[in-house]
Amino acid sequence: MEKNNGESDKESDSGEFSNFDAVSSPLKDNYQEIKQRKKCSLKTIIIILFIILLIGALIALALFIIKLLKPKECQPGYFFPEDSKNECQKCSIENCGECSGTKDSNICSSCLPGHFSIFENNTLKFCNSCVIGEDDKCFSCDKEINKCSKCNSGYKLENGKCVLNYSFKAKYFSHSNNPITLFNYIDKNIVKEITIDDNVVELKDNYKLSYGNHVVYVLLNMNNISDLSNLFSFCLDLNEIYFSSQFNDIEIKRMDNMFKGCLSLTSINFDNFKIKNVESLSNMFAGCNSLTNINISNIDISKVKNMEQMFMRCNELKNIEFQNIKTNELTKIENMFSGCSFLESLDLSNFDTKKVSSFSGLFNGCSNLHKINMSNFDTSSITKMDNMFKDCRSLTSLDLSNFDTKNLISMSGIFSGCFNLTSINISSFNTSKIANLTEIFKNCRSLPSLDLSKFNTENAVNMLEMFDGCSSLTSLDLSNFNTEKVTNIDGLFDGCSSLTSIDLSKFVTDSISSIYNLFYGCKKLTYIDVSSFSFTKIDPSYLFDKNIPSKGTIKVKDKNDEKKIKNLIPNWTFQN
Repeated sequence: MEKNNGESDKESDSGEFSNFDAVSSPLKDNYQEIKQRKKCSLKTIIIILFIILLIGALIALALFIIKLLKPKECQPGYFFPEDSKNECQKCSIENCGECSGTKDSNICSSCLPGHFSIFENNTLKFCNSCVIGEDDKCFSCDKEINKCSKCNSGYKLENGKCVLNYSFKAKYFSHSNNPITLFNYIDKNIVKEITIDDNVVELKDNYKLSYGNHVVYVLLNMNNISDLSNLFSFCLDLNEIYFSSQFNDIEIKRMDNMFKGCLSLTSINFDNFKIKNVESLSNMFAGCNSLTNINISNIDISKVKNMEQMFMRCNELKNIEFQNIKTNELTKIENMFSGCSFLESLDLSNFDTKKVSSFSGLFNGCSNLHKINMSNFDTSSITKMDNMFKDCRSLTSLDLSNFDTKNLISMSGIFSGCFNLTSINISSFNTSKIANLTEIFKNCRSLPSLDLSKFNTENAVNMLEMFDGCSSLTSLDLSNFNTEKVTNIDGLFDGCSSLTSIDLSKFVTDSISSIYNLFYGCKKLTYIDVSSFSFTKIDPSYLFDKNIPSKGTIKVKDKNDEKKIKNLIPNWTFQN
């Protein structure tokens, strides 16, 4: 019975599984079918996408071929000959605007603007100027010569002739979808008429245009102008400007910031800009970093007092013309050429600087400047020369022996960053009043020697990093240095990697409170005399770094100082 029961159970189980397989089989088939359909759908999508991409590529190729085959347009006075469609040919008749035919035989159908047609046997034979010598003024005319009927933009018709009707012409090019600003600041009462793209428009308080390219003619009431300061400052889309003869022989007092921040300005034509009595030009071109050439020879600057930062950050400027100018009243020229990194030479021999009190930052950052003519500089009134030649990395020599520095009180960083300077003549420098000598020669890494025998440092207070980075100096004679008032000599010789010996025995250190990094990076220094130093008051912990040679000789004041330094340079020989 048990056996039968077992068999019965097996049969029961077998039946149940059999029934399950019978039921699940259709489900498996459906699953496989759905899976297969998904694969087919994915393949179909990939094929469709490929076809779309292929069609797109074919369309782009077709447009490219059409563009290549499509004949380009010729400028007025030129045409595509019937026997050669690929190259523009000049019309046979002079001043013809439109013509057709072959290379050797073409017929003129109309003349260029400013010319009228002369026919013979119903054929246009000549194109004569409406007004002789003034093709750029007259647009059209009757057949009577020297009589115009319509003028070009910027001119108006008077008795059959075109006369000037603009004070300046400017081109604007927008680099974005933002509105174009014509002027940053202008008195609306002096604007008489504005012509934009050949159309006279009425712009009142808001001198803005839609984005794009525009040619603008502006007519001003020249009788009411005395100040052009900020006129175009930060007009970011101003590209070119031309001043008409209306600016000839008028008085303008100030032109401060006139073109400041005009980042897109590439050309300024001052040929007719013959103003007089101007007194201030500070920041006039500051930040015009697309200008490559400026000629201000026609501007009378004989009464100008302020030229501070005039060309500051004009970092594409390669040439400045100063011919025949006089600077009799000039008092301020700080940072005048600062950041003009493309300037290679400057001739300032005709600059009168007798009233100038500061040269600070004058050539700061002029990294390509290798030649400066300052032969006639009068420096008798100069009190500051801080950063005057800072980062002038292309200068190889400087002769300042003609400088009168009897009133000089500060020249921190004057030669800092002049990497390629190999000689400096400052033998005539009177430094008796100078308090700040910070970073004077910092990073003058090509300078092999310095003659400081005439340096008077009796009023010097700060000598921070004075010779820092002078990696070519092998020796320094500072025996005449008076340091009674000096409080800071941090990093004085930091990075002087060729210096082999230094004698500071004459240094008075009563006022010195800090000597951090004094000999850092002096990897060839093997003799030091600091016998005048008192290390009971001054912490010697940061005198040296790991670059100091393992052996050398050092002279100190006494045994107490020796104990304080011994652990820093344990293998050195001490003298006291």
